[in-house]
Amino acid sequence: KQWYQRRVGEHLQHYYITNLIEEMSTTLTDEQVRKFESDGYLIIEDFLKPGQCDDLKRKIHDVIDDYLNLETHPRTLFTTYQANNAKPEPDKHMMTDYFLQSGDGINFFFEEGAFDKETDKLVCPKYEAINKIGHSLHTDIPEYKAVAQSETVKNICRALKMSRPVLPQSMYIFKSAGLGGEVTPHKDSSFLHTGGTRLLGLWIPLDDTDTGNGCLWFIPGSHREPPSLFMNRNADNSGCVFEGVKNSNFEEEDKYVCAEMKRGSLVLIDGNVVHKSYANTSNRHRNAFTFHLYEGAGSDWGKTNWNQPTDRGTFVELY
Repeated sequence: KQWYQRRVGEHLQHYYITNLIEEMSTTLTDEQVRKFESDGYLIIEDFLKPGQCDDLKRKIHDVIDDYLNLETHPRTLFTTYQANNAKPEPDKHMMTDYFLQSGDGINFFFEEGAFDKETDKLVCPKYEAINKIGHSLHTDIPEYKAVAQSETVKNICRALKMSRPVLPQSMYIFKSAGLGGEVTPHKDSSFLHTGGTRLLGLWIPLDDTDTGNGCLWFIPGSHREPPSLFMNRNADNSGCVFEGVKNSNFEEEDKYVCAEMKRGSLVLIDGNVVHKSYANTSNRHRNAFTFHLYEGAGSDWGKTNWNQPTDRGTFVELY
C-alpha cells in the first residue's frame, strides 16, 4: 500500500511539475540578452513556482532512498581546489573511477566532515551529508528532466542564438546548513571544454540564497577573458590533471558582486564568467538544481573532457 501511494504521488508530482513548466514557457527579452552578454550572468526571477521547488526537494529524498546504499557506497568526498594555488592539484575525487564514470548515472558525492574519521559513520542525517548528486538527473529522473528539457529552456537557447544546444550533465547541489563547503573561484569552461563554442550554466536555487547560506558571487564582465586553466582527463583514464594557471582576476575581491536570489529564480551563467560561493555557516539549507548546455554546432567535445558520451544517451540535443 505504501509503495502504491508513493508511486501515485510521484506520478501526480511529475504531472504537476511538467505542466507548470510548460505553462511558464517564455523567452528572453532583448534587454535581458544584452545584459547577459554584457555581465556574463543574468538572474531571472520566478522561473519556478514555490510548489515546484518543494516538489523537487522532496523528490531528491526519494532519489537518495532509491539509489544510495551507505553500506556499499564509496566515501567519495567533493572538494574544490585551493584558491591560493596558481596551478592546483586535482581533488582526490577527480582521481577516482567513480567520478570519471559518473557522467551517465545517479552518483553521490559527500561533504568533507560528513563521516566520523574513526567510526566511518555519518555525523548528520544522510540527506544533509551529501554535497551533490550527479550527473544524469536530466535523463534518469522525470521531474528534473521536465525542468532541464522544458520549452522555456529551449526558448532561452534560441534567444541566445544557440542552433544545436546539447545538455551533457546535471546536478543537485545541497549546500546543507552548517556543513556545505566553499566553492572557490572558477570558470565552468575550465572543467567542460567545448572547443570554443558557447557553454551555458543554468542554476536554480530551491531555497532563498543570501550571504549567510552561501549564495553565488560573480565578477561581471569576466567572461570576456577566456580560461587559462583546464581540468583534463588523463590519456590513460586514470584521473584528471590541471593544465595551465588560474586567471589572474580570481583573487580580485573588490570586483565580486553578491547574487542573492529567491528560490525558484534562475541564473544564466556564461561558461567563462568567474564565480564562487562561500561555505554555508547558517542554520538554513541552500539546495539548488543546476545543469549545463553547450553549442553543439562547431563544437569539439574532446577526449580531454572528464565527462564523455556513452551509449546511455545522456548527452541530449534539445532541438
